[in-house]
Amino acid sequence: MNANPFNICPSCAYIDTCVLTKSKEKVWSCSEYNEVKCNEEIQKEVIAEKEEVEFV
Repeated sequence: MNANPFNICPSCAYIDTCVLTKSKEKVWSCSEYNEVKCNEEIQKEVIAEKEEVEFV
């Protein structure tokens, strides 16, 4: 990937599975963008979502 200061893909959680565009070095806006978070934060969110689903 080219180093583009406006490119958001390298910090997106879905870069490895994204199929919205092949030109990932040229993306500066995306409705599916989700910034990569630390693993601990992601695990807390997953647990919270599972608990929420169980209560429904």
